[in-house]
Amino acid sequence: MTELFNQYTSKYERFRILMQDEISRSLRLFNIRFRLSLDIQIDFKGEISLTKSQPVRDTYALIIRLMETWNAYEALFHYIKELGKYANPKVIKSKIYSKKFLETVGSLKTLKVTVDKLKIEYNRNVKFKSDINQYISRIENDNRIKSTLTEDSKNVLAYFKEEKSISGIEILSLIYAERNMYYHNGETAKMGMTYTNRKKLINQYLECLSIHTLKLINYILDEEIKENQ
Repeated sequence: MTELFNQYTSKYERFRILMQDEISRSLRLFNIRFRLSLDIQIDFKGEISLTKSQPVRDTYALIIRLMETWNAYEALFHYIKELGKYANPKVIKSKIYSKKFLETVGSLKTLKVTVDKLKIEYNRNVKFKSDINQYISRIENDNRIKSTLTEDSKNVLAYFKEEKSISGIEILSLIYAERNMYYHNGETAKMGMTYTNRKKLINQYLECLSIHTLKLINYILDEEIKENQ
């Protein structure tokens, strides 16, 4: 991911110079939010927050970092909506980029690799399998979660069980469902799983979303640089 971030820093600076500092506010905000999400460090004293044990603190810290990364991901979408290309603003946020576009960008493979890592863990770790089954069930049974997200969640589980094929884009729906349950439903860090498995899951989400976002912005900046030269 370091190489991708270095590429982004270089492209952003090149684009800023090319545009003579007249880049849009939405792109500037994305830059701020994304860098914040990568650099943020979170700690809890445990005196007020009820995060008495280290696993609880670590899990909450990971989830907050994931939420900040998703916020940056949405900030990128605001810039893309302003450009009027690359994405479809009329669909759910986890599906705004077409599979064909993600293949061109190179991030569809990133999404699929993440799903496959989770599938391997699901099939070799009995406790992880049980926790994921319960986790997906909670998403499915939450009537505040949109049907597109619950359907993708079920499809991921079916893929883990060798019952169907998926492209990998479905992992974004799981991350979006995670975001909505945390923000809107008041879910705690544990979500019915052991803290060990929650950390495994959130770490995979976090790495996947960060790399996915970097590949998107690197491709888009390349295209905008070409267009404005």
